[in-house]
Amino acid sequence: MEPELEIFRENVDSWIKQIRREFADFSELPSLVSENTDNLQHNYELIYELKDEIEELKQEINALKLIQIISLKQKTAQKAEETQQA
Repeated sequence: MEPELEIFRENVDSWIKQIRREFADFSELPSLVSENTDNLQHNYELIYELKDEIEELKQEINALKLIQIISLKQKTAQKAEETQQA
C-alpha cells in the first residue's frame, strides 16, 4: 500500500504545483489586459489626430485648387484682352 500512497502523494504535489503555476499566470493577466487597453486607447487617439490632420490637408488642397482656378481664369482673361487689343 505504501507505493500507491507515494504515487498518490507525488500526483497531489504535481497538481498543486500546476495549480500554483496556472494561478500565477492568471494573476499576471489583469496587468497585461490593462496595458493592452492603454495601448489601444493611445492608438485610437493617434488615429483621431491623423484623421483631423487629413481633413485639414484636404481643405488646404481644395483651397490651392481654387487659387489655381482663379489664377488660370485671370491669365486667360488677360490673354483674351491682349489678343483683342492686338
